[in-house]
Amino acid sequence: MNNPSQRCQRRIGMARRPTLRDVARRAYCSVSAASNILHGRTDLYSEELVRRVLQSAQELGYYPARVTRVRSQTRTNLLALVLDQYHPPPTRNPFAHHVLDGILTTLEPLGYNLTIWMTTAVEKEAMWRRLAESDIEGALLLTPEINSPLLQWHVRCPKPAVVVGATLPPSYGLPCVDVDNAAGMRALVHWIVEQGHRAIGYVGGNPRHWSARQREQAFREALAECGVPLHEPWLLEGRCSIDSGREAAQKFLQLEARPTAVICANDLMAVGFIEGLQQHGIHVPKDISVAGFDDEPTVQQMGYGLTTIRSPMHALGHEATTLLMRILEQNLPPPPTAPLLLPGMLIVRGSVRPYHAPSPKPQQEF
Repeated sequence: MNNPSQRCQRRIGMARRPTLRDVARRAYCSVSAASNILHGRTDLYSEELVRRVLQSAQELGYYPARVTRVRSQTRTNLLALVLDQYHPPPTRNPFAHHVLDGILTTLEPLGYNLTIWMTTAVEKEAMWRRLAESDIEGALLLTPEINSPLLQWHVRCPKPAVVVGATLPPSYGLPCVDVDNAAGMRALVHWIVEQGHRAIGYVGGNPRHWSARQREQAFREALAECGVPLHEPWLLEGRCSIDSGREAAQKFLQLEARPTAVICANDLMAVGFIEGLQQHGIHVPKDISVAGFDDEPTVQQMGYGLTTIRSPMHALGHEATTLLMRILEQNLPPPPTAPLLLPGMLIVRGSVRPYHAPSPKPQQEF
């Protein structure tokens, strides 16, 4: 017979935690199959069954039981920073470099060390096994891409994790710390419109990145809020690099009608875009206004005077690390929460100037 507390929980409508049996029932498989798949032993099962089990666990918010193990038995004072295989290492990625600095300055007084892991396109099961069996207590997942295997973390790895620099849908079951991309982009668009610009183009980021999608969506919404028409040919593709900014400039030069201002989804593309225009005698801001996003310190040193949104990169690393340490101390799976979004700051420099529409020519009498 059920005990009184169980009856009371049902009576007041408290939701119970999902179980492995719930996952198996939802995925139409045995409990043993679900357990094996969730712990990385997938060799004996079809891809379709593996997909169903992982999806069911994700939808139910199920965490493997090993997540709740006693921390005092596994203390190693070691965390991991995990990057996607296509992610440039921090030494070649200014954004990652400053986030890493925030992580390390937070860990140092706590006596913790950090190791860096890279995902791999092959032997994914071996990767999950190595992570599960490693000495790390938890992980920081740096800007995972939209199709990244890291998005399966909470059902594939028993270690707690926090996402840094990306805002994932709640269904992934991972706490996130990110820049408020939407608010920053809206602020930038509104300010540029206030400078008189009503013909505004956009160079987007890598479509595999959550932040790139969020910034472009906010750009579109902000134009609508300002009553400024969206001109699709002025939406140019980029990949978050200086070279892709130069390529976008070449496409811009082929436009029959051109905007008076262009916003780039990050500063590196803005630099490439400006350089590409300058090679063809188009100067910023004399001939066109250009703005970026992130306020990369390395870009500041290039002398372009770029108007941009400052992303709190160091604070991202600090806040994500602090959140992960709190989860480790509580020794429980993190409850579903809204992402922690850190505000950016509009930094006005010289790359955007007010636009005054040409006055109509006076009529002449003949």
